[in-house]
Amino acid sequence: MELLELKDFSEDGVFFEDDFDKRFKAFDWKQFQDKSVRISACGLEQIPAWVHLLIGIELSRHARKIFFGDSSQPKRIFKREEIDKVE
Repeated sequence: MELLELKDFSEDGVFFEDDFDKRFKAFDWKQFQDKSVRISACGLEQIPAWVHLLIGIELSRHARKIFFGDSSQPKRIFKREEIDKVE
């Protein structure tokens, strides 16, 4: 399972919209194409809801499955096969 760390989109653990936008646009999302990805927020105390939304939307365009949480008990939040059945 691949790892996406939310801290990579922050400035010392704080999310500023302009800084986030630059990091978000420069990020190589294709590295997660058809893979299972775990989103980690370790060490971050406050994460704005818009961060989760934007990352989740973009990641869902590439990843096969998306999980959230620590490696010992990740929670699945997205599975592409379920979306494909609806379409």
